[in-house]
Amino acid sequence: MVIGHKCVTGDQATYDSTEDFFEKTGSREAFKSDQFKELMLEIATMTSYRNGTMLLNRMRRTDSGIIETTYRNSVEREGESIQQHMNEKAAAAIEENGLIVRNGEIICKESGKKIAQDDIISNLTHIDAEKVLEAAKKLKLEEGSYTPSDYEYAGVNISADEVGVKRQTEMRPREEGKAQPKTVASTVIHVEMANETDDPKLASSSSYILNSSSVSGAFILLLGFLCTNQLLGRTMVFFVDGARNLNTEIANMFDSLNVKIILDWYHLRKKMEETLSLICNNRHYRNEMLQKIMPTLWRGNVDEAIAILKTIDMNMVKDNSKLNYLMGYLERVRVNIPNYMLRDALGLRNSSNRGEKANDLIVANRQKHNGMGWSDNGSVALASVTAVLHNNELDNWINNGTLSFQLVERTTPKRPKRNRKRTNTAYANTSDKTKKTRSTTVAA
Repeated sequence: MVIGHKCVTGDQATYDSTEDFFEKTGSREAFKSDQFKELMLEIATMTSYRNGTMLLNRMRRTDSGIIETTYRNSVEREGESIQQHMNEKAAAAIEENGLIVRNGEIICKESGKKIAQDDIISNLTHIDAEKVLEAAKKLKLEEGSYTPSDYEYAGVNISADEVGVKRQTEMRPREEGKAQPKTVASTVIHVEMANETDDPKLASSSSYILNSSSVSGAFILLLGFLCTNQLLGRTMVFFVDGARNLNTEIANMFDSLNVKIILDWYHLRKKMEETLSLICNNRHYRNEMLQKIMPTLWRGNVDEAIAILKTIDMNMVKDNSKLNYLMGYLERVRVNIPNYMLRDALGLRNSSNRGEKANDLIVANRQKHNGMGWSDNGSVALASVTAVLHNNELDNWINNGTLSFQLVERTTPKRPKRNRKRTNTAYANTSDKTKKTRSTTVAA
């Protein structure tokens, strides 16, 4: 048992060892060793607080150990401290680089004006033009359908995504006339850079995961992280799923820097499939249209895709407004549709799947279960603890009370490259294939 000491002057405690020397605890809460705290935080990212409480007490072989409420409060308090530390670290890095963030824009502190590319020392690298031309020739791409100098080398790949979990009913605002939000929103950002490796069987990259309760807060953390790692001068490639709030935030904050925004191929394909299902009154015709359109979009040819949509048989259209909407959508996102085929051949990313996987790891896997409800602070705090664990920063945080805020190198086995020829046959009628198989079997 630890006995605390206070120095009181008048009504004020000028020194309290239970707060100034030891960690802050509740009125009846015991102090925790670093080893116990590390175990407590790691278990909290894997299972519910109730199961975690039973597991911790079982390990300590006691029936009167930590209780569920104390466990939850301890984890949330730690998560809030982590989030505050990240915000302070990002703010310090931004200020050290002579920048400030005002109304969602990056401002040069000295001039008071919005930052321009000339204000940042550029460190841009591109894939050799001869290599790009050679790849394009193999793919039989027409000249003018791509720009040889437009393919980044050693770019910073950034995937941003939002996720919502169920809000606790008693935590919803009860103000009259206002809608009661049913979810707690979090924003997760995955930052990655590819590394060179001598082993052809291994893929090496350096990455880091950031999280915040808001989109704007997450992008301020991102700016601080880029400043800390001296990455502002590189090509930044944002992979998005088409969400307007994310696109708007990226455009407002980073448009003066060397930035690309790429629409994730999977979401583009899904958008086309779902919208054409609403347009066409016949699934066979819908699949026929997809087989014509998707290869053109894979090559980044938006004009040809729109031209194909204009030739659609109106007798097969059940909702003309959806057809107009789809053509308008392609016009709106055309700037974010690259030549996916050429990027793929050059070994560059086309997908925001890292951001979505980070969302699963940091938020969804732990917080999206039947019967669970979360407060704003509780959801973000637990996500912050989980992010620290996945960034290999837990030891640093427990022992030193700080975060390195540096990219973490990761090595994984290379997976065989998938055959992209499936794009041309992905929408073949499955039922017809099944019938052919069955008839062949019967005939045999």
